[in-house]
Amino acid sequence: MGLTAASVLAVDDNATIRRAISMRLGASGYSVTTAPDGIEALDLIRNKHFDLVLLDLQMPGMCGDEVLRRVRKRFNQAQLPIIMLAASDDKNDINRSLDLGANDYVVKPGDLPILLARIRTQLSLKASLHQLAAVQQQGLQVGASAQVPASPIVAQLDPDAENDDLRFKQVYDNIPISCFTLNSAGQVITANRFATRFFGFSRGEMLHRPVVDFYAEEDRIAASRAIEGVLVVPDRLHRWELRRRKKSGAVIWVRETARAIKNPNGDPFVIVTCEDFDETYRLASRMAHQSSHDELTGLANRKQLEARLSSVIESAQAENTQHSLGFIDLDQFKIINDVCGHAAGDQLIKEVSKLLSEACRRRDLLARIGGDEFAVLLEDTSAELAVSLFGTLREVIEGYRFSWEEKTYRLTASIGIVPIDASCESTTAVMSMADTACYAAKDSGRNRIHVFEHDNTAVSTRRGEMRWATRIQNALQEDRFELTYQTISPLNVDDIGDHFELLVRMRDEFGNLIGPTEFLPAAERYNLAAKLDRWVVSHAMEWFRDNPQRLATTHMCSINLSGQSIGNEGLLQYILDELADSSIPPEKLCFELTETAAISDIVRATRFISSLKERGCLFALDDFGSGFSSFAYLKSLPVDFLKIDGAFVRDINRDSIDLAMVRSINEIGHVMGKKTIAEFVEDEAILNQIRKVGVDYAQGYQIGRPESLNRLLDR
Repeated sequence: MGLTAASVLAVDDNATIRRAISMRLGASGYSVTTAPDGIEALDLIRNKHFDLVLLDLQMPGMCGDEVLRRVRKRFNQAQLPIIMLAASDDKNDINRSLDLGANDYVVKPGDLPILLARIRTQLSLKASLHQLAAVQQQGLQVGASAQVPASPIVAQLDPDAENDDLRFKQVYDNIPISCFTLNSAGQVITANRFATRFFGFSRGEMLHRPVVDFYAEEDRIAASRAIEGVLVVPDRLHRWELRRRKKSGAVIWVRETARAIKNPNGDPFVIVTCEDFDETYRLASRMAHQSSHDELTGLANRKQLEARLSSVIESAQAENTQHSLGFIDLDQFKIINDVCGHAAGDQLIKEVSKLLSEACRRRDLLARIGGDEFAVLLEDTSAELAVSLFGTLREVIEGYRFSWEEKTYRLTASIGIVPIDASCESTTAVMSMADTACYAAKDSGRNRIHVFEHDNTAVSTRRGEMRWATRIQNALQEDRFELTYQTISPLNVDDIGDHFELLVRMRDEFGNLIGPTEFLPAAERYNLAAKLDRWVVSHAMEWFRDNPQRLATTHMCSINLSGQSIGNEGLLQYILDELADSSIPPEKLCFELTETAAISDIVRATRFISSLKERGCLFALDDFGSGFSSFAYLKSLPVDFLKIDGAFVRDINRDSIDLAMVRSINEIGHVMGKKTIAEFVEDEAILNQIRKVGVDYAQGYQIGRPESLNRLLDR
């Protein structure tokens, strides 16, 4: 059987993965059959011949381990090699599968060339083991007198060979895999040509020496135990992975298969085949390292932190020990990243990582868990000592100066600490508490430490927001948001048609309608605002498509977008696609951004606004005047409307400064060619005053309260 003519069964419940494997293996000359589940796979194995099986570990119904267990009752590892396809490099899963009789494993989604290499290795090993089958069945020791049936392989090696012993020696010596024969004392009594060439020793240097001498020093005890295990349990294949030593001094990983048999005199000996596993092992080690470490810094990542934290929590619960976890959030990172660029941001993270690594104790676990977030797990450390240790880390960061392109930047950090004791329930809960404490530190002024306390007001507020975040996610999944509208009335302009702003409300689990002030802070905090914006845009477009008569009478519809949406390329493209696919005139849509959101990332805001304005959409700057440098940024933002901050409007008749601010914003806006809208127009006196000032539009309870969007259909 040629290796690339082999028949392979690929078992995976993912149709895309089955298709990819089938196409790639088929292109390499393999005959591929696929199965979507374990039951069909077992049926195929019962009724067809396969040279190798690729088996998904996690499948609905019958899992890969159960399929493996059933196959091994009929075929051993040499008869039908099985490579497990694992969704992760979880060592427990992998070790369990290897114990059940898997030949190898590959983590998916992985590189197909690696999978092909593993397949070739297993098929080559299978062929070599078949060539040794005559020896294992007859119990021959090299040099012993016995009869070995002639085989096609032997005949090809030497058609004229008449002596079966000579034929065996030719097979043994020409198998393209390292082979050793050991006596019951574990001494090498023969090694084939491939073994001597591969390891660099002559036969004379290897014979009659303990085989453990040819393993790496740190693996010699394990090798000795493995050989003893083969002799204790004969007549079955044993497998292990250890490090061997070459004559050159190089140490390589090998995967070995061994079996103990007896010669005609009843004396046991061991046949060992040795497969070069070094490249595969090192690749797997690199993949395992990458899966548990941050690529940029080399620190542990969130996955490794959570695994270690889980063990620490178990220790705290079982032994009543005390530990601490701290989250570190860099306060000025976003500013430096935006001003200097991502390359500077990456360099900053690497330098801070080095600082923290040097300042932490050797036994502490330092991890990078987010863009500018780090965590330190302090085992066997009380909260009091943790405060002192994290105080040192805070001072280290505060004293550090980041230099980039001849400029120097200061940096501080907000740190949240959570004590870990027997009362801690889970990894998720502890991580959440540390996150909450970190935000409490940031909210209370930054560059400080906050220790989590269950009855702390700031913490309670934060946890309340976390509960809101869960409710928001559930409402999005269950489509429990609703659109309302509030009229915007023209004062000193002539508009024909309806002008209104869309507002969003949430219907709770009991059917009650909840205003945006309740849930929007949590949406912003937990990065759900862009998802909520997408929901609003999607449903607004759908409503207009379903009600073309209201689209015809609409002069302008304003839609709020959060600051998170400005940097969301996916949302921008979604809006552009919706505009391209719909018949809604772009000039009827006005997107509103708050002044704070726009100027916090003015480059992205300008790009976002310009992209939609090129399609004909309009833009309004909401809450204008709230920033300390509002006018300085105004020339940079290509908006069409200024919505004057309601804080100035509501007291316009009682506060001369507020009146002056409204006048200034209105006049400067008009000079720059922008229309103005006054928010919070709550009574007739305010309405008359802003009309006198010359504001173009008014919005507020005096004009109209928010109503269900469908009420527009009754007008």
